[in-house]
Amino acid sequence: MIVSYAIQRKSHALICLTPLSDPKTVETWSSDEEMVLKTSTLLTKRQNDEVTFSLYNTIDYSVDRWIQDKQYVPRLLVSAVVFTISYFIFSLAVRDPIPMIDELVISSILAIVTWRAIARRDSRSAVAQHRRHELKVRSSERQSVIVDELFALEEYLDTLESYDTFTLANALCRVGDHALPPLEHTLDETTKGEVTELLVLYLRRSAKQLHGLSSQIAALHRSKSSSPKLAGQLYQQTMNKGIDLPLLALAAVLQI
Repeated sequence: MIVSYAIQRKSHALICLTPLSDPKTVETWSSDEEMVLKTSTLLTKRQNDEVTFSLYNTIDYSVDRWIQDKQYVPRLLVSAVVFTISYFIFSLAVRDPIPMIDELVISSILAIVTWRAIARRDSRSAVAQHRRHELKVRSSERQSVIVDELFALEEYLDTLESYDTFTLANALCRVGDHALPPLEHTLDETTKGEVTELLVLYLRRSAKQLHGLSSQIAALHRSKSSSPKLAGQLYQQTMNKGIDLPLLALAAVLQI
């Protein structure tokens, strides 16, 4: 069973957490695998469309990565053969004042072109297309399950949205008297573990900067230490790049 979660937010787009974000799992799901989407409330048609779009996009990403990882060695060998052959051909056919330079440049370009061409071919192969189709069919036929306890996570995100950037950055890094509000929920350990794992997976794919920061901040809270320097960096990055501090806080708190 493929269990995914939809986390709703008032001021941001809905977040779809799914194990399909991990390319390594693409090959493990059977063709008749049931997909379940867990939500705190019934989704509107627009929200269901958002979930479908997110799942399809995730499937495309993961299948492409999976087939390219699967075909890595053959692609590497073919590219190496193209490089070697082209190098010897041009070294014999082209006379230049600087030996080896032109041959290396031309051979490297041809090897890179070959690598990318094979990668595109693999992504459009029958195996990849079939797997992509199977997973998209499963996602379109998903079953919705209401889990009231997920509302606590959504409420926590909404609460953090009311914090100003300076206060939230300091609270994340335990600076001064600032502290994150406790996350009060009634999720069972299995569900909490699944949500935490999938949220980390989501950040690793969609917000790599937050992925690294969440682990760093969680470690900071576990050790009960503070970091004014990191708080300043978070404040500057939020003001300049608009990073999602509430989502970062939720990911960190779930990992503590």
